[in-house]
Amino acid sequence: MAALRALLIDDEPLAIRRLARSLAQVEGVEVVGSTTSAREAVALIDAEKPDLVLLDIAMPGLTGFEVLERISPDVQPAVIFVTAYDDHAVHAFDVAAADYLMKPFAQARLEEAVARGRLWLEARGPRGEAKPPPLDSLWVHRHRAVVRIWLDEVEWIEGQGDYAKVHARDSAGLARITLKALEEQLDPARFIRIHRSAICRREAILSLHRKSTGAITVLLSSGAEAPVGRRYIPSLKALLRAMGDG
Repeated sequence: MAALRALLIDDEPLAIRRLARSLAQVEGVEVVGSTTSAREAVALIDAEKPDLVLLDIAMPGLTGFEVLERISPDVQPAVIFVTAYDDHAVHAFDVAAADYLMKPFAQARLEEAVARGRLWLEARGPRGEAKPPPLDSLWVHRHRAVVRIWLDEVEWIEGQGDYAKVHARDSAGLARITLKALEEQLDPARFIRIHRSAICRREAILSLHRKSTGAITVLLSSGAEAPVGRRYIPSLKALLRAMGDG
């Protein structure tokens, strides 16, 4: 396993030292540089072309997001934001961050973030052939907080203009992404479009129903229902037959 070349960027020297000590315990990571200056970080990333960048968000001069906007498009590191604030999580995943690490973090959580960074790089492929990393979760707004919902918990996703309402087993939240853009990032082996404004996780679908009004819905494992568009009925029936045969 090739070592990941990592850069550390945080305006607090103590935070960099702590992060470097923690990374020294992670197999397959080599720290090749660090800086406490956001403006210097742009040049450092362009010069070193690291595999992995661990980047603070709230820094003087430039934010972590502004640092990424200024680096060369030829440099495509996996980015792990490391921050004490949770209110930037949705924006972080809008810019395709590999992970979002909250301070203070446990060693196991850091190792998980590095593993996600490696997966991000594998999904991207060779430099210059970028493609989105595989989604395993979604960050959503819920009750004035930003929380992560794992895709295994999602039953269906409802399009609401520029947002997608994510319905999980016991909760729901809004993701700042259109349903069309989200569909392109979801695994078609796990999710199926059932309506112009609805996507379902395949394993959550139990049955197909026609209401007295003529409307068609699917019954989901939680007991909730989601709307079905007539053009999607054949693919849904094929899915249910396949599930029955299995």
